[in-house]
Amino acid sequence: MTDQFRTFEMVVKKRGRRWTWCVRTTEGVGIMQGSEANRAAAKYQADRALFLLLLTAPYRLRRPRGLDLMASQGRFAS
Repeated sequence: MTDQFRTFEMVVKKRGRRWTWCVRTTEGVGIMQGSEANRAAAKYQADRALFLLLLTAPYRLRRPRGLDLMASQGRFAS
């Protein structure tokens, strides 16, 4: 079961005057990376990149279209 789901980690490091960030797998394979002028901005961008990565994951749970329609019409308690 653990092979089915990927896990990710965020890394924020100071390099000279810049802060670099990276989202990578736990095996160390980089997925997204960037750099910012301050730590808060680097942390924000790393969080945002991780969120977008998880948002596009193919294994996300999705409700069947019919359930969404029934919920919007008040026929289905969610």
